[in-house]
Formats: sequence, C-alpha cells, structure tokens
Amino acid sequence: MVDRRYSFFIVAIVAVGLLLRIAAAQGGLWLDEAWSAEFARQAGTPLGVLLSINHDNNHHLTSLWLLAVGEAAPPVVQRALSIVTGTIGIIVAAEIVRPRDRGVAVIAAALFAVSPILVTMGSEARGYAGMTLALLTAILLVDRWLMEEHGESTAFRLGLCFLLGALSQLTMVFGCVALVGWTFVTLAQRHGAGIAARRTLALFAAPLLVLAAVLGFVAVAALASPTGFQIGSYIPFQRSLFVRALTDVVGYTIGWAPLSAWAIVPVLILVAVARRAGARHVGFYSVAIVAFPAMLVLLQIGNTGYPRYYMLTAVALLLLIAETLGTAVARGGWRRGAALAVLAAMLPGGLWQDVALLRNQRGDPDRAIAALRAIAPGGATVLLDPASGLAILRVAAARRHYPIAFVMSGCRPARFLFAHYFAGESVPLAPIRCGSRYRPIASATAQGLSGTHWTLYERRS
Repeated sequence: MVDRRYSFFIVAIVAVGLLLRIAAAQGGLWLDEAWSAEFARQAGTPLGVLLSINHDNNHHLTSLWLLAVGEAAPPVVQRALSIVTGTIGIIVAAEIVRPRDRGVAVIAAALFAVSPILVTMGSEARGYAGMTLALLTAILLVDRWLMEEHGESTAFRLGLCFLLGALSQLTMVFGCVALVGWTFVTLAQRHGAGIAARRTLALFAAPLLVLAAVLGFVAVAALASPTGFQIGSYIPFQRSLFVRALTDVVGYTIGWAPLSAWAIVPVLILVAVARRAGARHVGFYSVAIVAFPAMLVLLQIGNTGYPRYYMLTAVALLLLIAETLGTAVARGGWRRGAALAVLAAMLPGGLWQDVALLRNQRGDPDRAIAALRAIAPGGATVLLDPASGLAILRVAAARRHYPIAFVMSGCRPARFLFAHYFAGESVPLAPIRCGSRYRPIASATAQGLSGTHWTLYERRS
C-alpha cells in the first residue's frame, strides 16, 4: 500500500513537471536556440554537426535533434529532447534520495518538477537539460557505489554519463570534477588520502578518458576548421557579474527571484549545517555549492555571469534542500512545521515564476512574424540591427512559411527594421537608418533566465 501511494505521488508530480515544460516550450526560438537551429541547417548532415559547427552554441545532441526535425518544426518538437530529458531528471532526482526516505524522494521530485531554472532549461532547444540528466544519473551511480564501494559496471555507466553529458553541454566538465572530488573526500574520511586516491582513480579512470576523448574531439574539429573554435560572446571575469549570477541561480532554483546577494549567505550556512540537518551527500554539496564557485573565482574564468553555467550548483542545492526538509518533516514537532512552511513558500513561488515564463515565452519572436504578416501578407524585406537577429527571424519565418528577405548591411531599401538587444541596453523610439526614420509596431521584453528582447519597426512614409 505504501509503495502504491509513493508511486502515485511520483507519477502525479512527474506529470505536473512534464506539463509545465510543454507549456513553457510553445513560443518561438530565442536568440541562442535560433542560432543552434540555423547552424544545424547550415551543417546539413549529422557529420557536419559534429565536425563543422565549431561554436560554443553547438550543443551536439541538441543540434543533431534540430537537424532531424528541421527548422520548420513546431517549437515544442524542436524542444522535445530537452522536455523529455528534463522530465526524466525528476525521477532520477527522487531516486537519488529515496534510500534516505520516500518522503524525501517525494519532496525532491516536487522541487525538481517546479524549480524555475529546471523548467526553463527543460523547455528550450539547448543542451542543459540533457546535461543535467546525465549529471543526476552520475550522482545516483556514485552514491550507490559509495554505499558499498563496489559495482562492476559502475565505471562503464559513468563513462556513458560523461559521454552523453558532455555531448549535451560541455559544462558537464564541472559536474565530472565535482563527482571526482566528492568521491575522494568521502573515501578519504573513511580510509585516508592514500587509499581514497587509489579507489577514486580506479572508479573514474575510464570515465575521465571518455570525457577527455570528447574534449579532444571538439578541439581537433576546431583546429581543423578555418575559423577555429568560436564563442558567441566572451565576458572576462567580473566579481559583480559572478555574484549576480549566483544570486539568480539561488533565486530561480528555489522559486523566489529576484533576490538580494545576501541570499547566498543562508545557502552557505545550510551547507555548513548539512550533516547535522540530516543530509547524506554532504561531500557532494560542499564541492558543488561552495568549492565549484570558489574555483571559478580563483581561476578568474570568464563568462561566469551566466546563471546557466551553474546547473551543477542548482542541482546540488535542490537535493540538499530536499534532504534537510524531508529529515525535518520526519523528526516532527516544530521542525516539521518549519519544513512545511518552507515548502509552502518554495513550491508556490516556483509555480509563480513558471507561470510568468509560460506567459512571456522568452519574448516569443514568433509575434514579430505575425506582425509582419498582418501588415505585409505577401512577404517583407527586413533590415537587421544587429545582424545576429538573422537566425531569430529566419527560423520563425520558416515555421510560418512566411517569405522574408534580409538586409544585413548597406542601405538597400527595407520597409522594416528588426532590432534585438540585451538587458540594460537602450531602445530608440524612432531610430534612423539609411536616412529613413522608423516607428515601432511590435516589441517584446523577455523575462526570466533566457530569452530575446526585440522591437520591430516600420519605415515612415
């Protein structure tokens, strides 16, 4: 009877998580997604995806999926790989903590189902959801291995996780390092550093070779390319951006954003008291939530102002919260009341953020094509500012079978102007291009962790 009730709760929670991800996947592809689709179209073949798209926006398995379904497919189909992998991740997260208690597993499933950062990444055509699933599976494998310190097939399975995770998104490297660190720390506490080093190496030698092979493949393909490896944008390390990203990660993980940077302090305190609060995976939480961000600061790694790079931290934080809340509920008394109060704040807060994503749809650039069709049903010529907006409109127009021509540079006549911009950039009300003044006719501002801010203008007669 208990098993049946537990299964019912997990199935219901997974269904909610799936519906949230499907609902969040309806709008048109935003800038990074659109360029992934455009790169896949240009590559033309699976081999081309693997060898010729030497760009950080090539999340290999996602690009292969986008090539298979085509740029004219509905957005939910283009994002289906992330929807499926993101939904399966809910089940794996519950399974990681199930040996602790079924109640903890139900809490973990609920948190992973509605967490805004996971709903966002699990409903867009990028590789973070697939990478997160591979990371969660690897956590599960390492956790089970650490219970008895043996498992003949664990290394092989970890190698498969490292392979699929890295081919989904190269930030899997962060997760792999954290897993190795967690294993070593745990074994060192039991047996000392020497034995821990030998056993950790024995477990991870083959998986790390697999990871090295993926990184080597990407490097060789880039070296063989005339352009080398390209990065869409690179921002050197800035402490303010790093702190802002971590704050956003915390806020969008627990369902309350935006938050003050002081929100990082309670997270650090939670890690410090994790063992006393009943958490089992304290070594992993310490590495993923504290050591990993600290390493980025020490190494001054660039592009650390993007919250999506901290999926490792988000996953660890949710698991830690699930364990501590589940333990508090089981202990009863005032602890149960406090834990239920935290859940009563987190779950509705997460759903509130999810609803905002469903309504906004990352700025939904499909609305730009709808506006063009309403004014110029036979097709349009659009001036792009900047030119990187090409993929956004081309993918949206292909899906709606709308004829569109682009002016990338120069002063060829163009009735319409499409401008996309980033948060904090000013938007002119009446821009002048090539001697003509334009007026806005449609616009959107993206909300949440990803999306495209854009404005569509028409030339004044």
